[in-house]
Amino acid sequence: MGRRRKKLSEQPFEVEIDSLDSKGMGLAIHLGKKLRVYDALPGEMVSARYLFGRSQWGKAETLEVLQASADRVEPSCPHFGYCGGCSLQHMSIVAQLARKQESLLVHLQQTGNVEPEEIYPPLTGPQWNYRRKARLSVRDVPAKNRVLVGFRERNGRYVADMHECHVLRKEISDILPALSGMLGELECRSRVPQIEVACGDEQCALIIRHLEELSAGDARRMQEFSREHQIALFLQPKGPDSVQLLEGVESTLEYAIPSLGLRFVFEPLDFLQVNGALNREMVLRAMELLDPQASDKILDLFCGLGNFTLALATKAGQVTGVEGSEEMVVRGRANAGLNSLDNVDFHAVDLYQAGNEAPWPVREYTKIMLDPPRSGARELLPWIAAGSVNRVLYISCNPETLARDAGLLVNEYGFGLKGAGILNMFPHTTHSEAIALFERRSPAA
Repeated sequence: MGRRRKKLSEQPFEVEIDSLDSKGMGLAIHLGKKLRVYDALPGEMVSARYLFGRSQWGKAETLEVLQASADRVEPSCPHFGYCGGCSLQHMSIVAQLARKQESLLVHLQQTGNVEPEEIYPPLTGPQWNYRRKARLSVRDVPAKNRVLVGFRERNGRYVADMHECHVLRKEISDILPALSGMLGELECRSRVPQIEVACGDEQCALIIRHLEELSAGDARRMQEFSREHQIALFLQPKGPDSVQLLEGVESTLEYAIPSLGLRFVFEPLDFLQVNGALNREMVLRAMELLDPQASDKILDLFCGLGNFTLALATKAGQVTGVEGSEEMVVRGRANAGLNSLDNVDFHAVDLYQAGNEAPWPVREYTKIMLDPPRSGARELLPWIAAGSVNRVLYISCNPETLARDAGLLVNEYGFGLKGAGILNMFPHTTHSEAIALFERRSPAA
């Protein structure tokens, strides 16, 4: 018979917070055991209480801050504390940035055994109403006589009861109560599990996932909602290929980078950088660091719909974009035509399986732009090193795999890490993105 865990006390206790974990929870030692505490910051003394349940073992909630950190601020959103969309609203933005920058440098040193020659200042944008892409959960809750629409609670089990959201685009935050009300009037109210949000600069769209065919009455009610709020509604009865526009408001999703004179059109399920304002700044930072010249032939790997590709093409002699999705390649070609750029071409290639048969030999390029998924770009590094590329700019949504790849580029493949810094794509969350510039070292004499 296994040992029983000692029953935890339900009484509040005082504990001092030592640091934060990767999810933004305070770390402490209480009664000789490690404890994670919601909504607590390093250096604080808090009154806390254990949370109960198998998934909450070793966790506690803050009841009262007895001695506050200088980094503590009042959360802006009334739903902070149980909604899982944000975890750091109680920490000042300055402290958030410092924490993310420190985490990046630690990963580079410990995982990659590298240090940047220059630490770039954090790239930042708006702190609030920045999310133009999001996936919201939907749940019919008869006990509340409401259909809940929002992010999941931080324990992940339930949908947060949200009436507003301070990180979603304001156009979406403002209609959350009306959206909940409309869904509550549908016959299929219990068969809508999620809604995806996609916003361009001027218009927003919602993709409604529904698990049964809509009645004529339900379709009519959705059309009324679409017209009333001037928002395009798409229906998704099955997989991504089943998405279609509901008759009502036409969809004209696009965004611009005005300083480069560029426009991009996209479809609601296309991959898009979540923070539109920061994306513009990120593209301009990439242009500054990669410094495209008329003599350059640049390769943009994991190019998506051409976010960096077209920007680089405004200065470089030739740019080639490579992406795994044929659909996104079609979008990239359309965007090149929209912007009258004829010095750019796109290829659909599985970048993790392509091998030496890829139609873009590395030796022909002078510079490379990399924006891989979370798994990083380790498989591509030997190809990059084998060619004549002299500069690599790496955008990362996962500092851990960036650090791993940086270690390989520097310690095995003859590049130097010229600089690195964070991109604050998701303020008030622990999610961190980064940018790093590599240059090939001169051959030894």
